Amino acid sequence: MNGQAIVHDLRAGVELEHESEETIDVYCWRMEQLLRAGYARVLADALALDPRVDLHTACDLLAHGCPQGLAFGIVS
Repeated sequence: MNGQAIVHDLRAGVELEHESEETIDVYCWRMEQLLRAGYARVLADALALDPRVDLHTACDLLAHGCPQGLAFGIVS
């Protein structure tokens, strides 16, 4: 699945009436980055929804071999 298909699928699941389009775009971009880094969808969703999570740290942890459960615990 390419990046555009992932973003399209993610947009379909986000409630548009409660969020601005910009907020949804940021969520979709964060979700795509986390999925590409190797997070399972459920963990990526939780991290993407929390603006306090440092996306670069979350992705770097996996890139350096940290198990995703541990990485999730560190950044969340």
